[in-house]
Amino acid sequence: MKKLLVTAALAMLIAGCAAPKQAPVTIVNDLGAWDIVEIYIDKSADPWGSNRIPNSILTPGESIVINVPVGQYDIRIVDEDGDPYTRWNVQIPIEGYTWNVTLAHLD
Repeated sequence: MKKLLVTAALAMLIAGCAAPKQAPVTIVNDLGAWDIVEIYIDKSADPWGSNRIPNSILTPGESIVINVPVGQYDIRIVDEDGDPYTRWNVQIPIEGYTWNVTLAHLD
């Protein structure tokens, strides 16, 4: 019985270590008068995935926090006019990453 408990505890410890650490990615809409309608945050080696705010918008001055595993990502923002703003190969550390999206970041 004691061996079984030690084995179970070790398995839980290993499982906890194997779980990817999550980091907050904060997107701030500093686009003035334009809403953000799409946010994509995907591993740099992957194609664009799903919109992270499919049923909502981010109005000027608002922000959103999206948790992702620590790693390297491409981030794309799309405003209400369909204009893209993209950051490539962003390293997201455990402390997180903040992007204040402005018109200067327009692709």
